[in-house]
Amino acid sequence: MEYLWLILAGIAAFFVAWNNGSNNAANAIGTVVGAGALSLRRALIVAAVFDFLGAIIFGQFVSRTIMKGIVSIELISSYMTVVKGMIAALLATGIWVLISSWLRIPMSISEGIVGGVVGFGLAIGGSLIRWGTVAIIVTAWVVLPAFSALVALALYFVYERMFKSVKLLPYVVISSMFIMVFSTIFLLMVKTMKLKDILYVLTVSVGAGIVSVLFMAAYIYGYVRRKVSIDERRELIRLLLIVAAAAMAFSHGANDVANSAGPLSAVIAAASYGYIPRVVEISFTALAFAALGIAIGIVSWGHRVVETIGEKITTLTYSSAFTAQLAASLSVLILTRLGLPVSTTIAIVGSVAGVGLAKGIRAVNLKVLGRIFSAWFVAFPAVAAMAAMIYYLLTLI
Repeated sequence: MEYLWLILAGIAAFFVAWNNGSNNAANAIGTVVGAGALSLRRALIVAAVFDFLGAIIFGQFVSRTIMKGIVSIELISSYMTVVKGMIAALLATGIWVLISSWLRIPMSISEGIVGGVVGFGLAIGGSLIRWGTVAIIVTAWVVLPAFSALVALALYFVYERMFKSVKLLPYVVISSMFIMVFSTIFLLMVKTMKLKDILYVLTVSVGAGIVSVLFMAAYIYGYVRRKVSIDERRELIRLLLIVAAAAMAFSHGANDVANSAGPLSAVIAAASYGYIPRVVEISFTALAFAALGIAIGIVSWGHRVVETIGEKITTLTYSSAFTAQLAASLSVLILTRLGLPVSTTIAIVGSVAGVGLAKGIRAVNLKVLGRIFSAWFVAFPAVAAMAAMIYYLLTLI
């Protein structure tokens, strides 16, 4: 019987991962497609590859918060209660996100799964819910769009000036490349504040940044500047935008794989031991399985929400799309490394709105933003209620 529950948990986790990819692909490539830097098909492939890599390499950080940080599952005496509760949370999240994708609304998967786990906690009485952790997570959701928008506003005014100089542009592109690679590696690798650890991570991050700069410099001076027919300024910004999209996809995989891998790891641990041990490592099998589901979701149905982020909120150019992409990626990476299951959806919507506001309030489609924020406001309690109901139904089996 335990194997049947494991299979059901695997199906539910894959369902969430697939919906995650299909809805949140827009977070990485919506701006790229909206600005016309890549075709939808190529952008989907880029997102799928880098999302998978981010999930496999760095996905374990946030998965621990999802698995044990919201409800103290180690204190639950019956392991089958945990199994059914996590399955209920996964199914409720998957259903909610599927509906959102159908309506072309970019949805926060993190909001859904946290709501689902809280719903399970409420269904068993509510005493085991770590409300302090929930409060911190919800606060992060509120702060993130404003923070991302402010970062985008600041970067917009800096980059818009630098992008206008054709002579300086190659150096701007190369330095931006270093910043993106360095910040991604550093923020995801640093584990402690010990000097030895920081020096090691710093060395690796700087090394990776230098290698990426050398490749970009070789491409610029070996290809771009030899092609007389190419608009150099436009091509360089396009390259930078594509790199920023790849970084965002990487960040998304690192953060959002937790939404499937965390609950699935809890189920695997419960079924394996017959109880919930106090220390549980995130299963690599669960990470790889969820990462694959995200990648398949991106390729198969990822086009659904791309238009909303890329075109409906504000009109994007190569430079403004890059600024939004970079601002969202940096915002997510910082909170991801703190172990918070923040939303790449919230970050990218905030940063796209931010670059729109930089051009004036009329450049932003407030009606679309209102529709998105309304859906987010309803998501947490709706998924919590749905998860509690599904858990009750599963207890009847």
